Amino acid sequence: MFSRHLTAQRRQLLQSLLIGAGASILTLLASEVGILPQLSSSDLMTRLGILLLLSFGMAWVCGVVTPPFWRFVVLLGALIQIPLANHLAHAFEVPFSGWPLTLCLLTAAGIPEWIRHRAAKSTELELDPTFFQPAAFRPSPAAVAESVRVAETLPPQRVACTVLFCELVNHSTLADTLPPAACAAFLNRLLFLYEETATAHGGRTDRSDSAGFRSAFCTTYGIEEHPEAALHSALAIRGRVQTLSQECAIKFGQELDVRIGVSTGEVLLAPFGPDQKQTSGIAGETAEWAQRLAGANMIYGSRILISARTGLLGGHSVERRPIDLLQRHLPPHPPEDVFEVLALQQTLDSEALLRLRLYREGVTLFRARKWAQARTKLREARPLNVADEAIDLLLMRIDEQQTRAAHIPTGA
Repeated sequence: MFSRHLTAQRRQLLQSLLIGAGASILTLLASEVGILPQLSSSDLMTRLGILLLLSFGMAWVCGVVTPPFWRFVVLLGALIQIPLANHLAHAFEVPFSGWPLTLCLLTAAGIPEWIRHRAAKSTELELDPTFFQPAAFRPSPAAVAESVRVAETLPPQRVACTVLFCELVNHSTLADTLPPAACAAFLNRLLFLYEETATAHGGRTDRSDSAGFRSAFCTTYGIEEHPEAALHSALAIRGRVQTLSQECAIKFGQELDVRIGVSTGEVLLAPFGPDQKQTSGIAGETAEWAQRLAGANMIYGSRILISARTGLLGGHSVERRPIDLLQRHLPPHPPEDVFEVLALQQTLDSEALLRLRLYREGVTLFRARKWAQARTKLREARPLNVADEAIDLLLMRIDEQQTRAAHIPTGA
């Protein structure tokens, strides 16, 4: 969480520097062409340094401080001091004009306010589902309406289904730190994003609240290739959440930490709820496993984890990598292979594909207990200057295994 907060601060710092530089250059140009008098008799670089320092500070305040009252107080306080500086300059017979400073401060304060106003007025776009939904599993509107009608009238039954679960793992932190109205607005936009994207891919919302969202994809709802549809939906949600998260980080220093789990299997499809408000929904271990996978992302630093069956039936449409063997059912059932979804098929560049191949080879060697060779492959697969928690975890396990082996007596 601390690292993510630093990342948001870096973005705010960069934005303030860019706004400050723009305001300073605009003011200097206005002075050079004669629209405004010169700030002082100092050389050009000195005048630029003075303007840049003041405009950067004003842009930072107006971009970071949330209450508008305090932003106005800081701007007003800065503007009030300009006549005083002008008076002192004349008293000491130093050439000085306050008009360049006034323009620079107003520009540096006005741009963040304009950005804030545009962001507050912006609304989620109504997406055309056909814009990004592959034709292989795109149902017609009539087919969707008919499948929903049929599902509502069917008796309780078990059906093959793919469940997508989205978990906002830091929802309690957001609720405790963001202004109440802002937090509610971001959470509602996030829930709308979930539902719109999943529905566009043929899913049907089964659960939606501040902590989690669940959508079901199955033939009963008109989706034949439901594992593939759910995987495409998960990637689309991940991309759209990133944009919304950046906005939240810029405004409040907090990102939206969404983790996704996808599981395919048999579920109970039945109407649930009070007699007058029953709607068709799902229940079962497959849905529970999707939720557990969403939470398991926190261990590996991943965003989308999928079950073995989802990977088997829909993995051909995405780039994925093995992550771990997790105990889904109690022994004597063996652990299940879990995969991380990276991107759509054939969308990674050559360097990423090479790292993916090395990673897969490293995992194969790791599971064969060939520790030294596995370490070499995994280190080669690790990207430069970017953390890969899944690789780091495997390297740590290799170190543990070798340390354990070194302490076992030779004759044991």
